[in-house]
Amino acid sequence: MSKFIHRTAANGFENGSDAYERSRPDYPLAVIDLICSTNTDMQSKIIVDLAAGTGKLTRLLSLIGAKEIIAIEPVTSMREKLYSIPDISVMDSIAEDIPLEDASVDIVTVAQAFHWFNGQKALKEIYRILKPNGKLYLFWNLRDVDMCTWMDMMNKIIDQWQPLGHPHYQTMKWLDAFTSKSDKFSPLVFQQVRHEQYVTIENLLDRILSSSFISCLPDDDKRIVLEEVITMINRHPETLGKTELLVPYQTHMYWCERLSL
Repeated sequence: MSKFIHRTAANGFENGSDAYERSRPDYPLAVIDLICSTNTDMQSKIIVDLAAGTGKLTRLLSLIGAKEIIAIEPVTSMREKLYSIPDISVMDSIAEDIPLEDASVDIVTVAQAFHWFNGQKALKEIYRILKPNGKLYLFWNLRDVDMCTWMDMMNKIIDQWQPLGHPHYQTMKWLDAFTSKSDKFSPLVFQQVRHEQYVTIENLLDRILSSSFISCLPDDDKRIVLEEVITMINRHPETLGKTELLVPYQTHMYWCERLSL
């Protein structure tokens, strides 16, 4: 299978990997609690972190004490950051073509990425590598705009640059793949938890630049986006005069089990 990555993801994350690592939030410990509470004998488990990015989730997984953790990431500049994480294996591949043996993995995790996949092909591969009754976990960190009006305004500034049809979690189109593979996996179980991140203004601007479609913009357009956000921050009563901002997040967590047919 050829190594195809959505062009916006490939270019945007290749260009924005440093900003991604500096500014994206970590995942809450509730992620680990969920994985550990739905499995036993974690020391015997082999975990694959698909589309591992710069290792935001992979680092947390390394706390579990699993037998083996394999991080798979196709974007070169992101994958290079994974090598600093001790005691993991790193592979260059995609979710639709996983270079692992059949029924060789206990757990597959995907953070902030499943909406980029060809869902049906990815689930076919995930099903193939998972052992019977193996688990698949999906995670997304989402800014909780209901908690802060300034974040809602910031999102509106950013979203006007988003290309039509740009893949993202909130469309929920990624769920279609699970409907078509309902005989291969148990129904998805959903949970959500809140967590927070304190950021400087510089961190916040980095976070904007780490968005794939913003990272792909010409430099002049990037400056326009950042200037609009800075102007809003300097005028909004919730952010006026502050050098550090509290960003609330909702982490959406899903999991299902590979069915034994």
